[in-house]
Amino acid sequence: MEQEGQGRILAERLAALSPERRALLELALKRAPAPRAVGPRPGLDVLLQEGTEDFATLAPFPEVAASFSWVLAARGTRTYEQARLLEDAHRELRGVLFRSVDLTACERVLGFGGGEGREWVSLARRPGTFRVFGHASSSREVEAARERVRAQALEGRIEVVTGGLDSDALEPGFDVAFGLEALGPPEDRRALFAALGKKVREGGRLVLGDVFLKTGLAPPHVERLSLPLIEELAVWLTTNGFLVVDCVDAAREMGNFLHEPQLDARLSQLGWGGEDARAQVARAYEVMGGLLRGGAAAYLLLTAERRGGMESGQLEAQNRERLTAATPYAELPHTWVYAPTWRPVASPPPAEEATPSPGHCLVFADKGGLGEALSRRVSEAGGRCTFVHRGEVFRQREDGGYEVPPRNPESFLRLMEALSAAGLVPSQVVYLWSLEVSEPEGLTVARLQDETLDACGGLLYLAQALLTAGASHPASPSLWMATRGAQRADDTGGLPGLLGAPLWGLGKAIAYEHPELDCRRVDLDPRRDLEDGAQALWTELRSRDDEDQVLLREGRRHVLRLARHRRWDWEGAGRLQFRADATYLVTGGLGGLGLQVARWMVERGARNLVLLGRKRASDVSAEEVKEMRARGAAIISLAGVSVDSDLDFVMAGISKRMPPLRGIIHAATEVDDGILVHQTRERLGRVFAAKVAGAWNLHRWLAGTPLDFFFSLSSSTSLMGASGQGNHLAATAFLDGLAEYRRSQGLPGQSSSWGAWTQPGDEAQAALDARMRKRGVGLVPARQAFAILEQVFGPMPAVVGVMPIHWPTFLGGLPGDGPPPLFADFGGDAGAGHAGAELRRELLRRVRQGSAEDGRSAVLEWFRARVAKVLELGVTQLPEPEQSLHELGLDSLMGVELKKLLHAELRVEFPLQELLGGKSIGELSGSLYEALR
Repeated sequence: MEQEGQGRILAERLAALSPERRALLELALKRAPAPRAVGPRPGLDVLLQEGTEDFATLAPFPEVAASFSWVLAARGTRTYEQARLLEDAHRELRGVLFRSVDLTACERVLGFGGGEGREWVSLARRPGTFRVFGHASSSREVEAARERVRAQALEGRIEVVTGGLDSDALEPGFDVAFGLEALGPPEDRRALFAALGKKVREGGRLVLGDVFLKTGLAPPHVERLSLPLIEELAVWLTTNGFLVVDCVDAAREMGNFLHEPQLDARLSQLGWGGEDARAQVARAYEVMGGLLRGGAAAYLLLTAERRGGMESGQLEAQNRERLTAATPYAELPHTWVYAPTWRPVASPPPAEEATPSPGHCLVFADKGGLGEALSRRVSEAGGRCTFVHRGEVFRQREDGGYEVPPRNPESFLRLMEALSAAGLVPSQVVYLWSLEVSEPEGLTVARLQDETLDACGGLLYLAQALLTAGASHPASPSLWMATRGAQRADDTGGLPGLLGAPLWGLGKAIAYEHPELDCRRVDLDPRRDLEDGAQALWTELRSRDDEDQVLLREGRRHVLRLARHRRWDWEGAGRLQFRADATYLVTGGLGGLGLQVARWMVERGARNLVLLGRKRASDVSAEEVKEMRARGAAIISLAGVSVDSDLDFVMAGISKRMPPLRGIIHAATEVDDGILVHQTRERLGRVFAAKVAGAWNLHRWLAGTPLDFFFSLSSSTSLMGASGQGNHLAATAFLDGLAEYRRSQGLPGQSSSWGAWTQPGDEAQAALDARMRKRGVGLVPARQAFAILEQVFGPMPAVVGVMPIHWPTFLGGLPGDGPPPLFADFGGDAGAGHAGAELRRELLRRVRQGSAEDGRSAVLEWFRARVAKVLELGVTQLPEPEQSLHELGLDSLMGVELKKLLHAELRVEFPLQELLGGKSIGELSGSLYEALR
């Protein structure tokens, strides 16, 4: 056990070395290299239990999977979700492995080192007419592989061969040779590559996936794995005339798969002692996982082309460069696709008898009676409710409740003042006006827009009033918002509450900008009666967990998670073509994203486009349109679609002069950013006109028209949240809901949210990308964006997001002790959160237990550091105490971010007005010191 522990420690230390230090260490030990094992590498099949043969190679896990154990999975112990995770990861691995090979153009494929034929069977299932020749190295493997081929009825596609690879019996001229973790014993590798060089035709391809060491130093146990060096790989490829044309490094992802912090306990659970060969292999793979995670080893997925006539020196230089500069797996576009997913979880435990009284609940009551039913439960628990109803003017009713006009923000402020004067400051506010929206079918654009704006406007003005009132109260109430049928748990059921969907976007903005309001969103089951709905909502109000987005269906509770979408269509990639005999309509098509998509559609075969824009085309867009016409496309540029008469004119023109309309790209937008306290119903309306009214008008007008697609495009902030974009988040939430609504009716519908696109050679965008990556979020290069967009036209979820995210960096930059529930799948190690909690405890200790001078100094230094973080200043550029935030350039959006930091890290509610009021850093830190005492 001591040697095993030393092996793990050494692996971690080697992985932590910089490349320069590792090179120096190798040079110092060059005369006494680490012993290299001679013999075949033990594969994972050593550990596999019968029936688990679906997993005989490593699998790329973008994140460490909670509760997943690769050792137990190898022994058949895995849940349905874990089994699906493995299946998706292995499919993805093989997709990336062959991404640079057109198998449909191949006739003969050579598979080597395939053991019992698993990889050959997997490949033979892919589209194409190629024949696989699988080379097995022993009579046992030959028999097992042939049995597998017979069982899959693939005798016509796979021929199992034996003997030497360099045998004359195996005719040369293969289009592709491939092997996955199949390099064999060290003494055979040089001969293997020599044979492959003879068997692959000129211009043919060699496809490999395996682990390679970046260093000649091998810790204990890794010797047993006989890992080759990248240096050796470069020599073998060059000597045999192969040029690397594509190389991806999945080291971090494979290291995540091998993450096994409880290995000793796992081995003990399986009854594998220290001398058991299976335990030794498991420990060797554990150490290898440390090398992969730390960067001392690479997992290369490479494609090399046979270039026998290429000059040796040039071939070697290019191979070394491409092997050492492999593309990180996380930079492949298929890893950037995410989908919000409703995940079923256990219901929260019932409230205990000792649970405190719910206090005073302020209920914005619905006309259907759910608020009254909820009030009875509050009263039974010892609490009190005050009702707020919609009205024409602000007034107090005889029953003690109030009436408030939803379009008058001053009335909401008067409500809070009246409650405060009566000593009825609420502990919880429940917004149920959102339950009064109409079902969508048959609604005109004007009515739909009015109803959604009234519902959102009421919630907006309520949040603003709570924030204003909160400036004079020690604690803000929790804000609850309920809808009914505004979300869809899966591909079943309808969406009768579509008009409530924008409230979820606005709720996201409230939660993002003002965490002190603890905004919780709940979607009630439209098929349950009033009493069931009230009981379900009451259960949520009494719950103690952190879930802030909950959906209730058929008695089950679901919570919202952002998850990776790993169903990439590898076979169909690059093959999408639009119809030349159809018309496609693009809103927002005269600029920005819409124009780029239109150009791409023309490149993919579209010949009849209608580009709509509410503003005059710029000189740039006019030039783009001219180029598309030069390609043979008929382009018509017209007005908008949010007004009925405009759309009537557009559709009349299409029906008279163009082929049938077959697809919609809705990329129209309107920018009117502003933090929540500055937003109004009118500003919401300007953004809704472009996005919500336009989309609904198209949906209504095209009822009964057979469409191939109906796509909405928007910014990724709709999934991730952002300050100053509450109106955008609300409008995009409607587009997400519309996609689900259309699918519930059997119609095409898709809503995708994208990170900002960037063009090659744009220095300003490159600088922005570098700045964004410091926060963990990158821009989307246009070339990769179109590769993903092509996939969106395939079998994707109704709502997806496309964002290059480095989750450790992104989550590390968020305030608080851990990730928000939406991002829980990407939380990984909780070390950063624990560290933040320790810093908070230390700061509070100095404030409350130390001298006043020491406490004030500690708070000042903490506050200066947080201001520097928000302003993106360097560690050597901390602002001075006498400087004001205004003169440092802090705007309202930055003020919101600083306010969130104060709340999340210190649990202090600091009025935004005070941060933006011109006080110095010293004065503000003094106020913070008093608040912490």
